[in-house]
Amino acid sequence: MAAISNHLAAFTAAAMALPGVHLRAAELPAPSANPFSFYGSHLDYSESGNRMHVRVNEVTATAPIGDNFLLVGDALRDVISGASPIFNAPGPNGPHQVLTGASVNDTRNAGDIGGTVFFGDNLANQVTVRQGWSHENDYKSTWTSIEGRRFLNQKDTTLAVGFAFNDDGVSTHDAPDDFKTRIRRDYFVGVTQIIDERSLIEVSLEYSYTNGYLSDPYKLVFVQSTGLLPDARPGQRRQTALTGKYLTYLPGIDSALQTVASLSTDNWGIHAGAFEVQLKKELPGEWLINGGGRYYTQSSAHFYDVLFQTPPADGLHTSDYRMAAFGSIAWIAGVTKQLTPNFSLQFSAQRSYRYYALRSGGPGYGGDNYIWSFYLVTLQAQF
Repeated sequence: MAAISNHLAAFTAAAMALPGVHLRAAELPAPSANPFSFYGSHLDYSESGNRMHVRVNEVTATAPIGDNFLLVGDALRDVISGASPIFNAPGPNGPHQVLTGASVNDTRNAGDIGGTVFFGDNLANQVTVRQGWSHENDYKSTWTSIEGRRFLNQKDTTLAVGFAFNDDGVSTHDAPDDFKTRIRRDYFVGVTQIIDERSLIEVSLEYSYTNGYLSDPYKLVFVQSTGLLPDARPGQRRQTALTGKYLTYLPGIDSALQTVASLSTDNWGIHAGAFEVQLKKELPGEWLINGGGRYYTQSSAHFYDVLFQTPPADGLHTSDYRMAAFGSIAWIAGVTKQLTPNFSLQFSAQRSYRYYALRSGGPGYGGDNYIWSFYLVTLQAQF
């Protein structure tokens, strides 16, 4: 098949620019085709019922060095506040959540630096290495990622492989210096294939292994026979996820359609699936708009229950709503405006409705239902 056409290249760039779809670091274009760029963004996330509220400010910059190296740097700061569920308690009308009260307040600072080297015929090979750090009052993390990418068949086929290594420490506000160790190892392989000048498909497989202190130090469980006990989870977790993406141009409505489907499973008993559809259209005046929806469902962890009658024999128990069976539906919308040849502004928003009744199977209950939403504003500059 011939090399990717200019029409498909423009279509692919537009489709991948859909809010919520992010290029991996190793997908950056070669330095000769990529000037200095800067991204500044603000994200605001909130949950219904006066629960968690998160504000994130982030800046990212890329700078070419020579003909085959691209330097990348990123820094962010987020502020978390609001209330969070800590356990479920029995009541006259059934279980109910007990929240922390609007007293949670924490700040996280994070950043990373790295680079991509391009080599081989027509710079068809890429290797990206990044080193990152993250720190807050009760959590610290260092991570390293390595990604490789190779273009074949005149760039109609792309093969990718990646590794990420996290070393974390977890403590509590009550014992801020008592950090417990947690490590995580992530592995990724993927292939992208151009089908024709109007469509392409991408398939990826990810495997994650986590070891160490995996319980949540702020969560409790209610046991009828003994009262409250600390959250206790296995010391290992293995997760596998398969994701497929399909991008196509629809000439009848002059729009790009993206569909994403994923399946995941882990040794904790959580099996999840998601399906997302987005449509993107160019409008006069260099405006781009997009809209779509997403459905997600998961089963519960095998050591989860809303309430416990007696302590489990294996000592594992959680009532964390994130470990429960639930489903969610969401709408997605966004708009991008090319302000000048060098500047563009993007706004995107999502609103998700979490319902126990949409679950794929396992325990959970209606008290966990809530709505979360976020908006993201991004300014991009290229010189």
